[in-house]
Amino acid sequence: MSKQEDGGLGEALALEYLEGQGLHLVTKNFRCEMGEIDLILKEGKTFVFVEVKVRADETFASVLEQIKPQQCQRIRRCAQFFLITEGLNEHYTSMRFDVVALVSDYNSMQWLPDAF
Repeated sequence: MSKQEDGGLGEALALEYLEGQGLHLVTKNFRCEMGEIDLILKEGKTFVFVEVKVRADETFASVLEQIKPQQCQRIRRCAQFFLITEGLNEHYTSMRFDVVALVSDYNSMQWLPDAF
């Protein structure tokens, strides 16, 4: 399976899991010139911007270490751009940034709410 197919399946499984936790999909694979956000969901009035990481093994502790500050900054900028294009003011909109990590055999998943 290619890395892109692996990521797509991981995103689909993460979405299914998060919807099972009561979140509602707004959009997936939101792209702008600043970058991409894998999943955008809502939990109540809060927008949840999700980065999905598929790992080769079950070493979840290092997942946050693998998301570099520059990537967090790009995701934040994309989130701001999304809110602006939707006519929402990012200063008055509740939002958070989550990470979902999966093992490449898809038998393990960890959801890290408010990860960065």
